Amino acid sequence: MASTFPRRTRVAAAVALIVALAGAAPPASAFCGFYVGKADAKLFNEASQVILARDGNRTVIGMRNDFQGELTDFALVIPVPVVLQKGQIHIGDPKIFERIDAYS
Repeated sequence: MASTFPRRTRVAAAVALIVALAGAAPPASAFCGFYVGKADAKLFNEASQVILARDGNRTVIGMRNDFQGELTDFALVIPVPVVLQKGQIHIGDPKIFERIDAYS
């Protein structure tokens, strides 16, 4: 039993270190895509909101951006694991973001 004590101590210390480092990590801010435009295009986006919902093997992503600029210069690239068909892309109800925001 004396031989397992140092191992348990090492495991406990490693777990404590991982928990401490995870708690000290700053919040992550990221965007699940990127904007594309001409080289001289002026594209601005102050904030983006993303809702991700998964049900079985179906994933739904809701995105709301406050893009400012010429729409003819605008494209949004979102990496996905499969090629999407036109019928899979919809403009949703913007009120869902307000409901989720109020809930969370």
